[in-house]
Amino acid sequence: MYGFHNRLAWIDLSERTVEVRALEEADVEAFAGGSGLGAALLARLTGPGTAPLAPENPLLFLTGPFTATVVPAGSRHEVVSLSPLTGVYGESNCGGSLGWHLKRAGFDGLVITGAADAPVTVAVDRGEVRVQEAVDLWGKDVYAADAALKGALADRGAATAIIGPAGERQILLASVSHDGRHTRAAGRCGLGAVMGSKRLKAVVVTSHGEAATPVADPEGLRGSVQAGVAVIRDRLDVFGEFGTPGGVLVYEKLGNLPIRNWREGRAPELASRISGQTMKDTIRVRRTGCRACPIHCGRLVEVREGPFATDGIVSGPEYETLAAFGSLCGNWDLASIAKANELCNTLGVDTISVGAVVAFACECFEKGLLGPSDADGLELAFGASEAIVELTRRIAVGEGELARTLGEGVRRAARKIGGTAAEYALEVKGLEFPMHDPRFSWGQALSYATSNRGACHLAGLTHPFEIAVSLPELGYETPFPPRERRGKAEWTIHLQNLMSLVDSLSVCKFTMLNNALRVSNFLDWYNLITGRDVDLGAFLAMGDRAFTLKRMVNNGRGIGRKDDLLPPRMRTLRKRGEGLDFDVPPGDQLLSDYYELRGWTEEGRPGQVTVERLGLGPWAGRVLA
Repeated sequence: MYGFHNRLAWIDLSERTVEVRALEEADVEAFAGGSGLGAALLARLTGPGTAPLAPENPLLFLTGPFTATVVPAGSRHEVVSLSPLTGVYGESNCGGSLGWHLKRAGFDGLVITGAADAPVTVAVDRGEVRVQEAVDLWGKDVYAADAALKGALADRGAATAIIGPAGERQILLASVSHDGRHTRAAGRCGLGAVMGSKRLKAVVVTSHGEAATPVADPEGLRGSVQAGVAVIRDRLDVFGEFGTPGGVLVYEKLGNLPIRNWREGRAPELASRISGQTMKDTIRVRRTGCRACPIHCGRLVEVREGPFATDGIVSGPEYETLAAFGSLCGNWDLASIAKANELCNTLGVDTISVGAVVAFACECFEKGLLGPSDADGLELAFGASEAIVELTRRIAVGEGELARTLGEGVRRAARKIGGTAAEYALEVKGLEFPMHDPRFSWGQALSYATSNRGACHLAGLTHPFEIAVSLPELGYETPFPPRERRGKAEWTIHLQNLMSLVDSLSVCKFTMLNNALRVSNFLDWYNLITGRDVDLGAFLAMGDRAFTLKRMVNNGRGIGRKDDLLPPRMRTLRKRGEGLDFDVPPGDQLLSDYYELRGWTEEGRPGQVTVERLGLGPWAGRVLA
């Protein structure tokens, strides 16, 4: 089985047992690996009645056929489970080094079930998996736990995935922080709370590079990859220099940047103060990147003094975090954003969701739905940088009634606060908006509405393909106009299927920016690695199959057309500013086009013809039981 070791470690934390099992060949052929394999396993192991925080809900760490090969940026992995935040399918794609180490240790993934009776870690080392006591780590933040684990192993090259106090307390916005201070996070969907419910403090992997991924044609792959890497270096050098923070100024000008809880159109001076360019000139220490990545779009930062001084050199905020704690909260202070990012990483919460609930709280205070007595002494307002950082800390540790309410996510918080609070809650299916405006990008609007994990910019990653990136293999020689309805649903489906496939392979989507890598590169590498000879249609069908199976998991949990809906603000409020006047997306029309093209019923369920076309019968039974 080229591209895999054909070994999954099945770990029962209740019994503290480990069993190594082969992969199901049908799963690998149908779904490639990574995200798609996660959908297949979750469909097999859960049903409509499975509770996300119950021991029987599995937590999956999965690699793909590209992981730990010579494919550039092929070090990513997928974390999959039912989401305690949304109650439906949950996943988070993560970079760093853990996926690379896991594959080089001889495993394609971990399937973790049950719940330990006391805190534990799962340790993977030299082909063996052990469940170890971790009582001494429980209560430590991520940085401290990472240092302790690596010190005990006397191996600074180990990779870790750790929950902080937020995950231990099962706060619904809890993330899984990887690689300590060089943080890469599986942030979305509250999967850190799933780890906390299992009393699983950490996964730690050491490999010593001993188990090479089997490749059908290593020489052919090496030659093809060398050409691809040359293109990446040529076309993504500027992107690597500033990383995702380089998008702040561009997105503000285009109308894609969220400002003051999505109410305003332009804020050029604010954007300049929090931009990647300003970060480079002030707090950036150096560039960094994930294992085996030629782009190096990450950055390490340090705030050396003042109220927002960081604990030494730490990972810097990405675009999503800069926008979430910056423009979304009306906050000009770059140092405070870096501090909020550090708190999220070491306490273990998602920067996107936490920034979103803080901005929501600011508007609730502004509109009088919350008063001074509700804030536990905080003077909360847009732009109040010290209060924004302190509220972030309180949410992560569950300190105070307001923080505990916000830690349940913006949908539940709006219901508890009542009044018009739901008008200020930007979410789909309970997952808070990422930092890209669907009024700017109607592809993003449709993808937010229909993405399986809720509001997700990565499920379709449509906005770069509406700005600058083409898809010639799929018939799009130029970027698709961002606010054009005709053909938008079909184009969005193509992007969702492609991105689902990329998450299954598993490789970084940023390699496609600026027309660097193409779909044909991924197809060639897949065939060279696996020894298969699939054509473009069969290749993309793996992404379609995975996306559709995730939808069927959600259908079984009550999701339908009623849930494929943007929040009120995005259905009623035009985006206006200097040079901008964007209408709200035509959601109902786009959704009808989308359902028809996907072969879904009026209620949003994949029809029988679609299930048969994709060969989903073997996986469909339990999820719809």
